[in-house]
Amino acid sequence: MDNVEKPLTKITQILLQPEDQYNELTEAIDDLYRLFVSVSEIDLDTQENRNDIFVSNGKAIGATWAAICVKEILRTKRFIRGVYEGIKTALERFDIRPLHIVYAGTGPFAALAIPLTSVFSSEEISFTLLEINPTSIKALKKVIKAFQVEDYIIKIVECDAAKYQLDKSRSVHMIITETMQNALQKEPQVAITMNLVPQMEQRGILIPQNITIDAVLMSPEKNKDRMIGLTRTGEDYYRFLGRVFELDKETAFKYSAMNWKKDESLCFPRVSIEIPQDIMQEYWQLCLFTEINVFEDVRLTNWQCSLNLPKKIMDMRQSTAEKISFYYAMNDNPGLVYKMF
Repeated sequence: MDNVEKPLTKITQILLQPEDQYNELTEAIDDLYRLFVSVSEIDLDTQENRNDIFVSNGKAIGATWAAICVKEILRTKRFIRGVYEGIKTALERFDIRPLHIVYAGTGPFAALAIPLTSVFSSEEISFTLLEINPTSIKALKKVIKAFQVEDYIIKIVECDAAKYQLDKSRSVHMIITETMQNALQKEPQVAITMNLVPQMEQRGILIPQNITIDAVLMSPEKNKDRMIGLTRTGEDYYRFLGRVFELDKETAFKYSAMNWKKDESLCFPRVSIEIPQDIMQEYWQLCLFTEINVFEDVRLTNWQCSLNLPKKIMDMRQSTAEKISFYYAMNDNPGLVYKMF
C-alpha cells in the first residue's frame, strides 16, 4: 500500500490526545484496524488464524482474535498513550540511545509499537519483538515492511515469552506485554512478566505498570440500575472486600528473587479476606474487578474494555462461609484459585 505513513501519523496523534473525543476516537480506531489488516494481508477468516496456541502457562490467542483486540477503543487508546508516556519517561531516565524495548506478544500488528514510530525516531527507540504464533509473525513482517520501520527492529523472535532468555549483552529499558484477559485468567500475562522483568534494568519501565484484582460483592439489582442510568452513584452497586492480587515490576522482582514456590503452580502467597454477613441479602454476587494502570495516570478501570469486565465467581446467598482465600496459580490454566471457609 502506498503512502501508509501519513494516515498512521494522523491516527496516532488522535490516540495520544489526553481527552477522549469519542466520535473522532472511534473513527481513528476503525481506520487503524483497517490499515493494519490491509498492509498485513491477514485473512481473518481462516481456521489457521483462529487457532489458539496452548503453552505451559496458558494460551496465546489466535492471530485473528489478537487482531480484533485493536478494535476495543479505550483499550487500544490507553495502552498506546501509556506506552508513549512510558517512552518519554525512559528517554529522560536513561542516557543510552536508542532505548531497547522488548515487546512480548505482539500479535500480527505490534499495535502498541508501530504507531509510535511516527512519533519517535529509530535513533531514540528500538524493539525486540517476541511472538509465539508463526501466522502472526508472517503478518507482522508485512506490517513492518509496509510502514518502512525496519530500522526500529532489532529482531523478531518466535518463542514462548514466558520462558525466553534475552541477550544479556543488550540492556532492556522497557518491557511491553499485553497478553491478558479480565482477572488475569487463561492467558500468560503473569508468567511473561515474571520471566522478563528480572531480565530488565532495575530502573526500567514495565507496561502495564500495575494490574490489581479486587474481590467485591456486587448487587445485581443496583448494577442493573447503574447500566440503565437510574443511579448516578457509580460505586454503590458493589462493596469492596479486599485486594487479592497485584502485578507490577516490584512484585515480579520480589517473587522471582524469593523463588519460594514448593508447588510449581504456586508463585504468590495466599490472601484471606473476611466476608461481611450483614450486606449479603443485597450484595450477594462475588466478583473480581480488574484495574490496569498502563502508566502513571493512564488507566483502564471497571467496564471500560473486556479486560475490566467483572469476573463472576459465585452466588453467595446460600453460603455460610465467613472467609475466602485466593492465590494466583501459574499453570496451563492460570488464574486466581479460591477457597471458602
